Amino acid sequence: MSATLHLTDRVKLDLLRLIEADHLKPGDRLPAADDLCRQFSVSRTVVREAIASLKAEGRLRSLRGSGVYVEAPPPAAKGMALFMAAPEEIGDILDFMEIRIAVEVEAAGLAAERRTEINLVRMAQALVQFRKHFKDKTLATDADRAFHRAIADATNNNRFRLFVDEVGERLIPRRALGATFIDERSKAEFLEIIAGEHQRIYDAISDRKPDEARVAMRRHLEDGRRRYREWRIANDAAAVG
Repeated sequence: MSATLHLTDRVKLDLLRLIEADHLKPGDRLPAADDLCRQFSVSRTVVREAIASLKAEGRLRSLRGSGVYVEAPPPAAKGMALFMAAPEEIGDILDFMEIRIAVEVEAAGLAAERRTEINLVRMAQALVQFRKHFKDKTLATDADRAFHRAIADATNNNRFRLFVDEVGERLIPRRALGATFIDERSKAEFLEIIAGEHQRIYDAISDRKPDEARVAMRRHLEDGRRRYREWRIANDAAAVG
């Protein structure tokens, strides 16, 4: 299995293998989430994200209070899927960043208009967690995603939250891409820049300034696109050299 495959993607594959191995047919119910957690040795969050991704692909469906059920595989679609199975191609990520800009810029504006104190607490917690992971190998990706999810929650529109949940760990793909740094200082400087961008978004949302929140989010995501583009150029140059 590819080393770049995220935990959520691994569990997606495990679920598909389970469906095949247990000969589950459309309409059959999956095991309970707790059982899947124990079987795959992962958290409920990972199982939930894997199921959400398969639901988005039309492979599963859920019934409130009943469980998650197998759906018939959808017919083969032409073109590319909206969400990458595994973010191995930077070109795909650059394309997807444009989708994020279209969705998350407006989400930031709505969050500034509608946020509650609880929403702000969750964003602040994500900001704190982000800085706690400067020195480890995760590149603070989980805390980064938690911050963007907290903004989606603050819109009070479940569709924005569904977008973030369905994208899952692929929302922040720098770890999967194997982003590397010359030393720990350069990595810390890189993450510090992102932390500053997050702080400006938070401040605008906290101050209930929708236009400023949209501008801050756009700058953050466009700078993200630029960083991935520069990363691709550097890798292409290294490959040629």
